[in-house]
Amino acid sequence: MTALVDYAVALALLLMVTAYSTAGGTDYGAGIWDLLAGRFRHADKVRALIDHAMAPVWEANNVWLVFAAVLTWSGFPLLFESVFRSVYPLFAMALVGLILRGAFFAFRKAATTSATQLAATRVFGISSLLAPFSFAAVLGTVASGKVGAVSPVVPVWRACLDPAAIAFGVVALAATAFSGASFLVGDARRFRDPDVGGVDLADYFRRRGIIAALALLVLAAAALAVIGVDSPLVFRGMTAGFGPPFAILAVVATVVVAVLLWRPGSTSGAGRSRSWPVGSFVFAWGRGQAPYMLPGRLTIEQAAGAPAIQALLLGITVVGLALVVPSPLLLYVPDQRSELQSP
Repeated sequence: MTALVDYAVALALLLMVTAYSTAGGTDYGAGIWDLLAGRFRHADKVRALIDHAMAPVWEANNVWLVFAAVLTWSGFPLLFESVFRSVYPLFAMALVGLILRGAFFAFRKAATTSATQLAATRVFGISSLLAPFSFAAVLGTVASGKVGAVSPVVPVWRACLDPAAIAFGVVALAATAFSGASFLVGDARRFRDPDVGGVDLADYFRRRGIIAALALLVLAAAALAVIGVDSPLVFRGMTAGFGPPFAILAVVATVVVAVLLWRPGSTSGAGRSRSWPVGSFVFAWGRGQAPYMLPGRLTIEQAAGAPAIQALLLGITVVGLALVVPSPLLLYVPDQRSELQSP
């Protein structure tokens, strides 16, 4: 029974990481396209649409990050200590990105000159790159086997610059750009009023979503090859263990969403399906690594806290989700149905 509870908490942690990667990734993706709009002649319309699309869920998705952090340090304290000892610079960069991103997204609305608005926009966009890259790089370092149980197996700088860490980080940028573009296509189609900024932008984001989907497939394949060299144990799990169904689903879902984006009349379906590719990629990694928290070094049962704490944590997680999940749904669903707009 104790082992079953430990695995249930580990599954809950994987679900929180997946939720943050998909929901939070959409926010980050919008920030990436905000940055890449540059001084494009319709950049003001692009940014107006992004501001409007992000408003209902702005920063609300960080609740999944809080859930993941609490589950890690309470349910798997040895894992928490081991990872932070090995790659604390990556966490520091991610937190700096989160703080600057939120601050400068707000600052640019209060900017009184074009120069200060542009500066705030650039900081917001760069931070939207920094945070997802750093968080994903942590997962890549874990998957590479460079994180030891408590004591680091390699110097911190080597762990942070590991090829798997960089590969995971780059894949995360492609995945968030893909999610963001798929999400923004729907808003561009629903709001074509010039005041909102959706004029002629559906095709703009549709094309970028297709490019991001192709980049995601190529980079994910490259990341899998890096894992094959760095961590054969995880590679076997992703290609011959529990991971293949999720890896196949990730590829198929990415192709399906790209096809839906290719067909202008199907873009609403692409928006609704955007979470499947990213979520499947995360599950492929998680299931491929099981039953290890740290590949070859620390299993789920070895990393788990006291049985009483695990049982209490599982119960609190269930209650917490029951209280939290309806809130974003009650905000997001009416927004997607255009029920929150002023008459």
